[in-house]
Amino acid sequence: MLRDVLKEAGEKVFLLGNEAIARGALEAGIDVYAAYPGTPSSEIGVTLQQACDYIRDRMEYYMEWSINEKVAFEVAIGASLAGKRGMCGMKHVGVNVAADALFSFSYIGARGGFVCVTADDPFMHSSQNEQDNRWYGKAAKVPVIEPSTVQEAKDYVKLAFEVSEKFNTPVLFRTVTRLNHGSGVVELGEIPEKKLEKVKWEKHPETDVIVPAVARRLKPRVIERLKRLEEHFSKAKEFNWVEGGDGKAGVIASGLSYVYAKEAIKRLGRDLPLLKLSTTHPLPTKLIEDFVSNLDKVAVVEELDPFVELHVKAIAKDYGVEVYGKENGYFPMNYEYSVGVVEEGIAKMLGISPTVNVQEKMEALQKTMSVAPPRPPVLCPGCPHAASFYAIKKVAGNECLPSDIGCYTLGVNKPFQTVDITICMGASVGVPNGLYRVINNKIVVTAGDSTFFHATIPALANAVYNGAKFVYVVLDNLTTAMTGHQPHPGVSESICGVEKKKILIEDVVKGVGVDFVEVVNPMNLKKMEETLRRALEHDGVAVIVARQPCAILWTRERRRKGVKIRPFEVTEACTLCLRCVSDFTCPAIVYDGEKVWIDEALCVGCGVCRQVCPENAIRVKRTQ
Repeated sequence: MLRDVLKEAGEKVFLLGNEAIARGALEAGIDVYAAYPGTPSSEIGVTLQQACDYIRDRMEYYMEWSINEKVAFEVAIGASLAGKRGMCGMKHVGVNVAADALFSFSYIGARGGFVCVTADDPFMHSSQNEQDNRWYGKAAKVPVIEPSTVQEAKDYVKLAFEVSEKFNTPVLFRTVTRLNHGSGVVELGEIPEKKLEKVKWEKHPETDVIVPAVARRLKPRVIERLKRLEEHFSKAKEFNWVEGGDGKAGVIASGLSYVYAKEAIKRLGRDLPLLKLSTTHPLPTKLIEDFVSNLDKVAVVEELDPFVELHVKAIAKDYGVEVYGKENGYFPMNYEYSVGVVEEGIAKMLGISPTVNVQEKMEALQKTMSVAPPRPPVLCPGCPHAASFYAIKKVAGNECLPSDIGCYTLGVNKPFQTVDITICMGASVGVPNGLYRVINNKIVVTAGDSTFFHATIPALANAVYNGAKFVYVVLDNLTTAMTGHQPHPGVSESICGVEKKKILIEDVVKGVGVDFVEVVNPMNLKKMEETLRRALEHDGVAVIVARQPCAILWTRERRRKGVKIRPFEVTEACTLCLRCVSDFTCPAIVYDGEKVWIDEALCVGCGVCRQVCPENAIRVKRTQ
């Protein structure tokens, strides 16, 4: 909670990992924070947005929700180049969007501290892939720092800024979902008193203008910087250390996996030497050499790719040390780890039995889960996307239906089945540029309003310029709903005392040359279907802005204004055709095997089900 995040230094509070990172940014005296919301990173920005107004009298900073991750990264670059502390946050796939700026900024180097949070997502709880962003650190030649606990999530932010400024380098701050969304007791440090004062710009074209001649001169500096970082990390006991016994079998663990490894060793009743790593690029080679040189075998524990393992193998072979990790099957290559999984791998290396049989536990869990009724994710009661998908299914259900990343990806499920393709942010419009050239079907694209601004505008301009033909339905629910209702350029909101100017999607669409542009409330099914039919006949790109607030925000706003929400009910005229269940579906509509009824506790009074019913058997619930 925000009041805990903002408590005084010395107090111990229970914080979410992301809240701890936000507190760490405050203690580091950030000047600028920019982000695009993406689970599991979103709460960092939410916390800093909320804190901004509360502490402005003693600490000033600027915070914004940027249009995408590349822009967020570049906003933080701007702060750093002016000598201020800049920070940005994003989920792991967001770094793909920001990578162009990352690689070039690595050559330029930071002036004021620069930290980029990359929140990786083992097990893909809310992501389309399981990429390991430590490879970005290696490829871009920048340091990667990984906290292991919620306390370190706070403390290491400040240390990351110090590393950034000492070595004039951007820093990747790598977290994982279990740390971002886990909670723990955190001892707070001081939040400095500071104003966000503007400074005079100092020109540095000899480093800041990355033309080939400059880049060639800077590249050797980047290599030399990595060597100095490696030496520093080998001695930096605040990041990396050895603990435990002095046997001939040891364990190396990085990031959150260190916590699992420590508990696993305790369970096994062994006193194994354990090397804890929180700087995974560049790795502290001297420290690793000193550690493995006294061992016969070592287990490497890390989530996702065998990143540390490959480097340890290269070192260990010179000492004849056997390495046990992912590549030889001692630890799984996929998904999240747990104490049980790590214990099993270490026990296997030691040739002993683990205290828990993970496979048996998983089989018992699967058996228990099979008894429970399935609960697939669904669109909320009153979600305008449900109305849009119902209309699309009715008008163009057999056509090609690309979509994007958001709540609306749930349109892939029954009964709508109106999502054929989802790849990455913006691909919903980019892919049809190619599809149009090679398929006979008509194409109806769906993407949300935040996604529209994030990545679809260039692809839309490309489609207009190259004469493609498809329908683009912008599912405009006036928020970034999936990640917690953060604002985007399509809505006006004041953040950190700065009033944001609303940009109408339809104006942007017209600006890139689209001739067919119409704004429709999707809750009006007849109008939505009629507009879709006309759009499909348009010779060119047609854009329909399906605008209706997110049901959660819509309901919240009505309650705030004192508007009585009147639920709907099913009358005796119902013939059990089940169209409202099989063709439309809403969590508030229940078929119990004998009759259809509406749960008034869930119904938000949108009335779409009434339009779906062919028997006019749904009406506003009559009051007694």
